[in-house]
Amino acid sequence: MSKKDKSQDKEKKEKKVVDGKGDAPRLQRLEIIMSQSIEEDFVTAFMKKDTGKMFTKLPVVMGRGVTDPKMGDAVWPQLNCMYIVICTKEQADVVKGIIADLHKEYPREGLACFKSKVKML
Repeated sequence: MSKKDKSQDKEKKEKKVVDGKGDAPRLQRLEIIMSQSIEEDFVTAFMKKDTGKMFTKLPVVMGRGVTDPKMGDAVWPQLNCMYIVICTKEQADVVKGIIADLHKEYPREGLACFKSKVKML
């Protein structure tokens, strides 16, 4: 299959996802919460790979996971951010790899990913 054919096939699949027509792939919702300090590394890897085009960014997220709280105040000054990504299973697997790489590189930074199924209405 030529590059042009692969590109057209990919565009058709993405159109099915957006239109909701045909045999669209099953979609998954990823909620990725991370320390703002590693966001740039995540975004760089996310944009380089085929991870889908449907996402929402919440730039300021406060809370606590398994690391220190991130509350944006005098006691806990750091903040988190969150990405909600709607993608196929294959794209979710790519994101899972990005998350694993970031965990290795930044083992003490907050980073979590939660996955659920989603259906476009």
